Amino acid sequence: MKALNTISILFFVFILIQVDAQISVNSPYTRFGIGFTDLSFNPRAAALGGTGVSLASDFNLQLSNPASYAFMKETTFQGSVYSKQTSLQNGNQNQKYWGGQVGEMGFGFKRTQSKWGFAMGLRPESQVGYKFENAQAINDSTNATYSYSGEGGFSNFSVGLSRMFLFHVDSTKTKTHSISVGANLNYRFGSILRVDRVNFNNSTIYNSKVTDRLVVKDANPSVGIIYNFPLHVVQDKGKALRSTHGTLAGTFEIQNDFSVSNQEISQLTRNVNGVEVTSATILDTTYTGLVFQMPMKIEFGANIRHEFKKNGAVLISTSYRIQDWTGLANEVIQVSNQQFYKSTHMGIGLEYQDGNGLTADHGIYRIGAFKQDLYFGINEEQLQMRAVSCGFQLPFPASKTSSSICLSAEFGQVGQVGSTISENYASFQVGFVMRPFEKWFLRRKYD
Repeated sequence: MKALNTISILFFVFILIQVDAQISVNSPYTRFGIGFTDLSFNPRAAALGGTGVSLASDFNLQLSNPASYAFMKETTFQGSVYSKQTSLQNGNQNQKYWGGQVGEMGFGFKRTQSKWGFAMGLRPESQVGYKFENAQAINDSTNATYSYSGEGGFSNFSVGLSRMFLFHVDSTKTKTHSISVGANLNYRFGSILRVDRVNFNNSTIYNSKVTDRLVVKDANPSVGIIYNFPLHVVQDKGKALRSTHGTLAGTFEIQNDFSVSNQEISQLTRNVNGVEVTSATILDTTYTGLVFQMPMKIEFGANIRHEFKKNGAVLISTSYRIQDWTGLANEVIQVSNQQFYKSTHMGIGLEYQDGNGLTADHGIYRIGAFKQDLYFGINEEQLQMRAVSCGFQLPFPASKTSSSICLSAEFGQVGQVGSTISENYASFQVGFVMRPFEKWFLRRKYD
């Protein structure tokens, strides 16, 4: 266990070194739409194939489903950092890129024995990062280089509340049938910057530069529900020897029309000693009153957890998420050859806990996989993403609390079926769950 703790600390330092100026991804596919969405910056959910909707527990905060807040046992602070290596191959050409960013940050507040839970947190919700170019001959003496770059994305700040309702408590004082419902208020904000250039090797010809910045600021609600129930419980003298419980969960987010602004700048430039100099500005206009339609999103999930007689437990989780982007308007995101589709995400995960909770000698180990049909496509063909994942969670060394460190890794591929361009990636997350040395929100009694 000491060796694993040492590995965790070294891996955490490694990830921090790779996080470079918040540049999170370098993929030409993020040029389309608002980039990659449906990302999991929760290390536990990421290690289980993105099946976070039903993962309510004492050990982790799950911001994606507000109904999970009531399952916390005490006040919790949770955060993560994220790093990703992308390998893009086109024929014999292969390019690799490292990037990273801060993941999610969340606070969960819970009074001991209360049926209410409150949480707030910030997490990224879309990623844009790309830079590529291609050259073309205009005539015998003139060549043009077309370059495209972009960066940015949207973030989501959530504030939520949940309430648990118990329907039956047996003689072992174990919660058997319970329903938790919750709601989040989600405030999305951020910007996406795209720059397209045409540079000529002929100094008598002006170069062209078009800058487009999309800014979003708006809010909408989402709701969640979690139902826990027993499948099989073995008791002896009022004590549960082993048990199997099931969980059904779901989240729903209504369609919302976000107000956006779009600044477009067209310029003529020249290269002077390798420096881009603006010669003239043809257009500099900011369009306001535009509408970006965030589609309705529905997610369902389930898990089965079996607790063994001699400590330890195993959990199998699965989820399905759907979001229809076909109504997204190209007038807001003007990129040629892009189409929008119905996005689906199917994931499955397995979690093994080798002891009764997180202790110095016990940890939690996870594997998972998912398949996702992305919401955008190129030349009338939808893109897909497939990945496998793994991870583990261990208590902090020498900690007197239930604080822990959580690591996950994901290995996947993005692309179109039969395409000559393949993008392979490996992403890594290090998360931490911090809990106070003393209980918060205690109600003391005095004689």
